[in-house]
Amino acid sequence: MKFVINTVWQHSNPIDWEKMQKMMDEALSKADSYCSVQWFEIDEMTHGSFATFPSKEAFQNMRATRENQRKEANDRGIKMIYEVYGYVKAEGSS
Repeated sequence: MKFVINTVWQHSNPIDWEKMQKMMDEALSKADSYCSVQWFEIDEMTHGSFATFPSKEAFQNMRATRENQRKEANDRGIKMIYEVYGYVKAEGSS
């Protein structure tokens, strides 16, 4: 069953989306197959993140990677201010 995580991040400087895309590309190159991540702008200093994992096991397997990425983000002045996660219980598309 798919497992998702939703976070919100506050930046100390305006977001450089080109740099953010490069960081995401690097992070996903090390991710389990079938993981997806979307980052979205809330305002010029805040972004949201929505990540989907093929299972809770895949989510847990990437725990150390996420913790390292979060430490690096914190060192760059990017602080997580919100986090929720759980199983996908309903899904749709058109």
